[in-house]
Amino acid sequence: MHEAPSASAQTQHRQLLSQLSGILHDLEPIQNQLLELYQKKSQALRKINVKIIDECGVIEAELTRELQFVLLRRQQLLQAAGQQGLPADSLHDLLLKLGVPESDPLFERIAATQQRSKKLRHETWVQWIVSTRSYQHYTQVLELIAHAGQKVPTYSRGQNESGTGGVIFDASA
Repeated sequence: MHEAPSASAQTQHRQLLSQLSGILHDLEPIQNQLLELYQKKSQALRKINVKIIDECGVIEAELTRELQFVLLRRQQLLQAAGQQGLPADSLHDLLLKLGVPESDPLFERIAATQQRSKKLRHETWVQWIVSTRSYQHYTQVLELIAHAGQKVPTYSRGQNESGTGGVIFDASA
């Protein structure tokens, strides 16, 4: 049979639960702000509004720093729990090891946090693809301009190479 946790262990468990709740309290608004920001950034990418994209980048950098701080706190909490004999790989696992009933609202908050995290990963992946493809297109356009509209063969040994830098770069043209 399991022994009832001592008063000291109960105090430690309450502290862990309090820290876990605090982490969720800080994480939820950051995730929501990032989701709103990514919607705004997606619209700006569609409309090619560089000013808004740049503004979103600054805000995103700040929110990312805040998110990293919360994740550091999460890691420290999981390490502290491990030192108290409650090793856990996630906040969900930690709640189970603390004996919190699965009907507790903390489990719902963790599930909602995981769903937002999936949405954030998906949105950042989509934006990364759009940005990468835009960059590739941009470099191809620059290459065409630099070579006066002529595509230079990828593998050449001096043939088909022009002595000029293209109309834009060659003042003699």
